[in-house]
Amino acid sequence: MKFIEKIYNYDNITPDEIDEVTTRARAILINSNDEVLMCYSNGLQHYEFPGGHLENNETLEEGLKREIKEETGITIDEKRINPFYVIKYYCKNYHGSGKNRLVEIYYYIVYCDSKYDDSKKNLDTNEIIQNYECRYISICDLKNILIENKKTTKENNSALDDMIIIWNEFLKIYKG
Repeated sequence: MKFIEKIYNYDNITPDEIDEVTTRARAILINSNDEVLMCYSNGLQHYEFPGGHLENNETLEEGLKREIKEETGITIDEKRINPFYVIKYYCKNYHGSGKNRLVEIYYYIVYCDSKYDDSKKNLDTNEIIQNYECRYISICDLKNILIENKKTTKENNSALDDMIIIWNEFLKIYKG
């Protein structure tokens, strides 16, 4: 399976105009009960798929496995990681920094029946402050929860729009 690609480049930035690149890997983590494991931030009051930024010299899969372990306590099997979707943003003057940034977010479908384990999580300071927690949500309910979440969250975040796009694409291929 290959990544489906969606590119946003409203300022028509060319690759040679990019000053920095940020890469993230996220998982749609599904169990055999047709539930998706989501991370919920009580502080920001929104859901997100588990995952995050890659560290130096990490592959996408290594970063995904590390982030899943840190946020859920689950060790995922590399054979269960399936490339799914990538969203790329070309951002001119990223957050007023004067730098052009390419933001790449790679989504994987991961089938896993391991339960999240709070005792094995290793949250970063921001995740602790935001009261990060794991929640299982039925595949049937997740779309409506994401749409409602977009309406009620405390922050204006394009990642919330992305999750709805990703979820709609996922539902087109899911054969649960």
